[in-house]
Amino acid sequence: MSRERQVMTSATLIDRKALSVAVFFGFLSALIWGAWPVLSRFGVQKTLSPYDIAALRFMVAGLILLPFVLKKGTGMLGLPKTLVLTVGQGIPHVLLGILGLAYAPAGHAGVLIPSAMIAVSTIGGWFFLRDRPEKAALIGIFIIMVGATLSGWQSMSESGGQAWLGDLLFIAAGALWGIYTIASRAWDVDAFQATALVSVISMLLYLPLYFIWGTPGILSAPVSEIVFQSLFQGVFAAILALLFYTKAVTVLGATRGSIFGGLVPCIASVLAIFVLSEVPSLIEVAGMVLASGGMIYIFGFRK
Repeated sequence: MSRERQVMTSATLIDRKALSVAVFFGFLSALIWGAWPVLSRFGVQKTLSPYDIAALRFMVAGLILLPFVLKKGTGMLGLPKTLVLTVGQGIPHVLLGILGLAYAPAGHAGVLIPSAMIAVSTIGGWFFLRDRPEKAALIGIFIIMVGATLSGWQSMSESGGQAWLGDLLFIAAGALWGIYTIASRAWDVDAFQATALVSVISMLLYLPLYFIWGTPGILSAPVSEIVFQSLFQGVFAAILALLFYTKAVTVLGATRGSIFGGLVPCIASVLAIFVLSEVPSLIEVAGMVLASGGMIYIFGFRK
C-alpha cells in the first residue's frame, strides 16, 4: 500500500509539474503575441518602416526554417494551398498589421486583429466547413464585436487623425488570419509545417521586391534596431510563440490552451502604456476588457 501511494504521489507531482510548465509556456506565447503590436509600433516610430520590419521578420524566420522546407517540401499541401496559407498568415497579413501600426495605437491592434480573426474563422467555418457554432460561441462573438467597436470608437468618431485607417488595416489583417485558420482546419495542417512554409514562401516572394523596387531602410538603420527587430520578429514572433503555444496545448488541450489568446488584448494595452506611453481612454479599456472576456468565453465553449 505504501508503495502504491508513493507511485501515486510521484505521478501527481509529475502531472503538476507538467501543468505548471504548460501554463508557463502558454503565458509566454500570449506575452509574445501581445508584445508584437507594441514592439512593431515602437520600430515604426523609430527608424524602420513597416516594409523594413516585415523584411526582417521573414528574412530571419525564412532562413532559419529553410532547411526544414528543403527537406520536407510542401508535403501533402502542394503549392496552391501553401500560397493560400501564405496570404492568410504571411506577408500580406503581417504587412497590413504593421502598416496599421503606423496610424493607430498598438492597443487597437491587440484588440481588433484577434477579434476579426475569431469572427471570420467562426462564421466562415460555419459556411465553408459546415462547422455550425454553438449558441454560446455566437454570444461570445457578439461580446467581442461590442468590445472591438468600443476600442475603435474614439478613432472613428474623431474628425482629425488617421487612426481609423489603422483600425481598418487591423481588421483586414485579422480577416486574413481568419481565412488562414479556416484553411488550416479544412486541410488539417501541421502548425509548425505551416509556419515554416509561410515564412519561406513569404521570404522568397517579398525580399526580391523589397530590395529591387523598395527603399531598404535596413541598409542604413542603426545596428541595434536591426538586431532587436530581427530577433523579436523573426525568432520570437514568427517561431517561438507558435512552439510555446503548441507545448501548452499539448498538455492543457485545445480548449484550455486557447484561452491564452484571450489575454493578448490586455497584454498589448498594458505594454503599450509602459513602452509607448499610449494610455487608453476609459471607453477603450472597456472595449479591451469586453473583447478579452468574449475571447475567453468563446474559447471555453470550443470543442
